[in-house]
Amino acid sequence: MRLVLYGSGSPVSVAALEALAPVAQVVAVVVPAGGPVRGARSALRAVSRRRASRELVRAARRLRVPVLGARPRPDPGLEAALRGLRVDLVCVATFPYLLGPSTLAVPRLGALGLHPSLLPRHRGPAPLFWTYFHDDAEAGVTVFWMDGGEDTGDIVFQEPIPLARGRPGPDLYAEVARRGGALLARAAAAVGSSDAPRVPQDPARATREPRPERGPWRIDFESWGAERVWHFLRGVEGRGPGLSDARGRLVLHGPARGYRLAPPAGRPGKMERAAGGWLLRCRDGVVELERAPFATRAWWTARRLADALRRPAAPNRRRAAAAERTGTRSSA
Repeated sequence: MRLVLYGSGSPVSVAALEALAPVAQVVAVVVPAGGPVRGARSALRAVSRRRASRELVRAARRLRVPVLGARPRPDPGLEAALRGLRVDLVCVATFPYLLGPSTLAVPRLGALGLHPSLLPRHRGPAPLFWTYFHDDAEAGVTVFWMDGGEDTGDIVFQEPIPLARGRPGPDLYAEVARRGGALLARAAAAVGSSDAPRVPQDPARATREPRPERGPWRIDFESWGAERVWHFLRGVEGRGPGLSDARGRLVLHGPARGYRLAPPAGRPGKMERAAGGWLLRCRDGVVELERAPFATRAWWTARRLADALRRPAAPNRRRAAAAERTGTRSSA
């Protein structure tokens, strides 16, 4: 069976390639190529995307698999290249763009997607973030038939992963990558033998959340206890540079060290400096946070600089007044 893998370069996509190579002939790996660079923020995203895909590109080269690039919009050139490869099956593991109908029509046997949640719960990007945010008792991985929607296709296989309290997010992510890659390989083999299941998702159980950076989420300090806050922060370590306190102020911090239950001694959500980091007040105790590492502070400074460069320059009042007096001011 001739197979093409779409991947972002994440550990999930690398694990998927390593698991698929022994069970199918991987004829190409497709990574995000991005769109045109416009401005400083766009340039930073392009650099970040190239760095993110580097491990998958290296893994593909070790296996002597060609690497192709995909842009956010339909690419007739890429689709022609895939048709030339006589692709039987497409597999997708953490890819930032939805595949359109014309791309999904290329593989003879269809396309499989790997999603790090128990679908139909937590459709969309960053499902592990929302698994921790909603205090789910278990995480999981799902392989499904791609149908043009966002994580909406029939389920092939699914595996739950019990989520221990305070389990670090990177540790869970590593298990998701390992088990997800193996599950995708198992599904690909089932497709090849024509016995892959098709179990429709239950729309009544479906949830869909946005990227955390764009979502209207916020810790409810009035209802969340210290243990839940600690568990959430342990899980989303590395997903964002800071935490908004009860007043909406951004505070850069490092990993959550632990928590202590105690009678309330301050407004829930209040951040206080402590030795080596911060204390985060909760309704029934405190969460201890380490100081933000240098890399986090540097990243946040670069992001703020990119945002500042992206904003249009403020108009020069003197120049505008002079133009008004001389009749050279443009209405454009």
